[in-house]
Amino acid sequence: MWLNKLYHNHVFATLAYLLVVVLGLLAYPQLPRERAPEQQSRVVDIAVSLPGVSADDAEKLALDPIERMIRTKIKDLEFVHGMTMKGTANVSVTFKENIKPAVYERRVQELRREIQALVASDLPKGIPPVDIQEQNSTDPDVFEILVYGPGNDDNFRRQARQVQRDLQQLPGTATTTTLGLEDSELHIVFQPERLGELGIAASALTTTIQDYFKESTLGAVDIDGDEWQVRVSASEEVATNLAALPVSAGKGSVKLGEIADITRASRAIGVGGIRFRGQHAVSVSVTKLPGANTLALVEQIKAYINARNQNSAKTGVQLFLKSDQSDEIRKALDLMEQHAWSGMLLVLAVTWLMLGTRLAILTTLAVPFSLAGVFIALQVTEQSLNLSVLLGVVIVLGMLVDDAVVVIEAIGQYLSRGLAPLSATVAALREVWLPVATSSFTTMASFLPLTLMGGTLGVLMGVVPQVVCMGLLVSLVQALWILPAQAAVVVTPEPMAGKAVNTSVASKVTQPDWRRRFRHTLQKRYTRGLIRLLRAPKRTLFSVLALLGLTLAAWWFDWVGFAPEPEGASLGFTVTVEMPKSTPLARTLDKLDEIEAMLMPVFKPGEMRASSIQSGETDVNGTLRNQPRFGNLYFSLNPDSGRDAKALLPLVRERLDQQLQGVANYWLQDEADWGAPAEKDLAFSISGIDNRELDKAIVQIKAILKAIPGVHNIGVENEGGDPELKLHLNGDAIQRAGLSASTVTSALQLLTGGEVVGHFIEAGETVNIRVQAGKSQAHDIKALLQHPVIRPDGGSVQIGQLVTAELAEGTTGGHHHQFERSNTVMADLEEGGKDVLAVTRLVEDQWRQIADRHPNVKLKTAGKAEELRKNLSLLWQKFILGIGLIFLIVGAQFRSFVMPFLVLLKVPMAFAGLILGLLISREPISPNTLYGAVALAGIAVNSAILMFSAGHDRLADGMGVVHATVYAAKRRMLPILITSFTTLVGLLPLAMSNDPATVEWRPVATAIVWGVGFSTVLTLFIVPLLYRLAMGFAYRKTKTEL
Repeated sequence: MWLNKLYHNHVFATLAYLLVVVLGLLAYPQLPRERAPEQQSRVVDIAVSLPGVSADDAEKLALDPIERMIRTKIKDLEFVHGMTMKGTANVSVTFKENIKPAVYERRVQELRREIQALVASDLPKGIPPVDIQEQNSTDPDVFEILVYGPGNDDNFRRQARQVQRDLQQLPGTATTTTLGLEDSELHIVFQPERLGELGIAASALTTTIQDYFKESTLGAVDIDGDEWQVRVSASEEVATNLAALPVSAGKGSVKLGEIADITRASRAIGVGGIRFRGQHAVSVSVTKLPGANTLALVEQIKAYINARNQNSAKTGVQLFLKSDQSDEIRKALDLMEQHAWSGMLLVLAVTWLMLGTRLAILTTLAVPFSLAGVFIALQVTEQSLNLSVLLGVVIVLGMLVDDAVVVIEAIGQYLSRGLAPLSATVAALREVWLPVATSSFTTMASFLPLTLMGGTLGVLMGVVPQVVCMGLLVSLVQALWILPAQAAVVVTPEPMAGKAVNTSVASKVTQPDWRRRFRHTLQKRYTRGLIRLLRAPKRTLFSVLALLGLTLAAWWFDWVGFAPEPEGASLGFTVTVEMPKSTPLARTLDKLDEIEAMLMPVFKPGEMRASSIQSGETDVNGTLRNQPRFGNLYFSLNPDSGRDAKALLPLVRERLDQQLQGVANYWLQDEADWGAPAEKDLAFSISGIDNRELDKAIVQIKAILKAIPGVHNIGVENEGGDPELKLHLNGDAIQRAGLSASTVTSALQLLTGGEVVGHFIEAGETVNIRVQAGKSQAHDIKALLQHPVIRPDGGSVQIGQLVTAELAEGTTGGHHHQFERSNTVMADLEEGGKDVLAVTRLVEDQWRQIADRHPNVKLKTAGKAEELRKNLSLLWQKFILGIGLIFLIVGAQFRSFVMPFLVLLKVPMAFAGLILGLLISREPISPNTLYGAVALAGIAVNSAILMFSAGHDRLADGMGVVHATVYAAKRRMLPILITSFTTLVGLLPLAMSNDPATVEWRPVATAIVWGVGFSTVLTLFIVPLLYRLAMGFAYRKTKTEL
């Protein structure tokens, strides 16, 4: 009775439909756009700046104390990674994913407190404040803006800092960082020889400045009832006042300005230099807030750049957006939207072919209703519209009409029996609501475990199952409520020839004869073919087993290879050069200018967007180097240029091999491969305590990799360093000279990097005062040891007599993993060669044969191979969970332990279709392919549930097993074909797309298309056979027991 009332009120159902669609249309344009979803990470980065300190000393002074504190006092750690370079020490602390947010916040506060306590106790005194940053996102969008101008002066630095402050205020900006922005300084440069002639110790300059250059408030004085504040000021006319300071010299004194040059200058912080269009440049990177609209932020940045550039004549600088992802994101979003629309039109075409215009429209109305519900849910949960969301839309597109097709076909069957529209609707829903709901829930059950995926694949694809499940849930509501209510009014049979109803399922317009003949012929030929197979069960089952055997062979013998996650088109590439050791920064920059001019003929007109040069802090083959002999030359391409980076790299390499001279080495990397070792094809982390043992193990791993065909671009994370002069203070000699150790180290400091003796504030910025010796013209580093140190009695002694010296090669930096020293050997694989897992297994097998030679060294696989293994393991776990949920749902419907097994037999059939499809298309198995395979499990079993449900109904009506099997198959043939074809055609545009923008998502669509295509054929012919055999055995057993 209540169903009659529910479906009789079609006005309420239609208004509800319109309300959801309107709200969805309003929500869609308001969703923030971004390329990929962001997931909050639980990582804290600790950066310690140690100016002038070597990488080895940074490890001892900062990295080791911080790691000792973390190991003993901080809990809930996933892993800890430390890194040192010249002048810096960095520690990345990753907390466990499963800890509660409140616990995570408490751990971060504990970490901050312990770091502050460490600064006061163990870390070197006088270092800049320790920078502690929480990473808000696993892979945030970052936009790089170049500020460039003709001179590196105070105005240029002031303008760059103003740009950074302005960009920080833009809505959607999380953080801004600069690269190449130098600190303003006031340099006091003296000549050691001149001081020696006057008998002035270099330390006297620093002492004099520190004594005089002080600002302090002394107190207040009451004069005739007025209170006067008294203070000592030193920050006005700083250069003039410093030049007038008296410095003691023998029996008299001399002005500081007479023995030293006082000039305004700058000092680089963490980077050598950046050039753009032949001018000095500073890079300002803008990191997007999680959930912010990427396209909106880029438009704001572009508007700001245009406004600033209009005033470039006044400011003296110009701005350029170096990395602009907006065009790529907009193109990819548009492309996925086109695939969604194409899929929807194809779904409409399939339903029109099978059901007719009116019923096709009525059925396809499920698509806008379901998608509107998805967009409303995304807006309510504050998620963005990204490529993963659109992939979920494309996947679910064909499935949204599955429930509606089954319902509308069942209504048509009851109408053909002479029932009134409302009665037919109610009767149809009573028959099909349970199998329809079960099939939807089983599909959701296969997708839901994928929301628990971790790693990069989980971040990229985690939102896809959410979209699919939301769409299926909304479509189920439409199929069980709105569609029947509308069908009770729209699908009205036409009286004819004195009969109550027409035998055709029509809606006031009789369906064309060709469509009825087509469906009748299809059912007739299918039934005949099915009966032939049922009469030869052994031959049919043997064919299926042979097909499954072929699939297993293809898997076991690696006929289908494994590959990492596919990478999209890259619109940028980098030329990295290594100059000979001891090469100064200026010469490295000049060489990069030369290479830039050398490569210009490679590009077609309008193809290159921009190029920039960076030296000092550079990424070298996946490793960060902070040395002036390394440099990067970055090229970016226009999105519509026609060629991507991979197409240009062979031409660039050929030109460099022919013309490049005067460099120690060079590397070419496209934008997709630029980054940490985790992004290399092959990476093997070697950890231990003794550096010498690590070095020996590294030599062995490199030899193994060199012997494998197809492996190239082999490199080591930390390899080679600049020459260094190691000095050890001679205590006896220092004491005999009447000096102190601090005097000698102060003299060495002034002769090398200089010493900061004070600072003042100018225009809101801190300006350091640095005392240092003038640049030496010597050609031998040992000339430094010949400089004199003034003794208290006025005499002098050479530094070489106070120290012992040795020449050595320093390290570029060091890495710690889980509190142990580590190094990583990296390499790339040629395309079309061995798959990454096969090469990784080969290296691991050979390492096990020699591991006993290195008992204190541990080898761990990293890079894309490790990520692939991790994803495969996670996918298998989620697959087992999905299968368990499907078993639970199907068992609850049929109240049987046997039927879930029969239903789940569809899964290996679908997988067999997937593997055979990959064999035919010659595509490898990637994590994205397996992701589609896990989702395929839920899609494949739907048709079996519908068929078994119809068979059970006929067995309950008294039919025999064979007749029930045949009539159930004939009854469900049409809805199974329609639902399978709608799923296929919904994904077909994406699966057949060759656009580089969809390369990451195409394997998912390909997996589902091949799997559904093969499994549909097997469903129509093999599943009925399995049902007949299983039910026949059950009935024979029952009769025997009776």
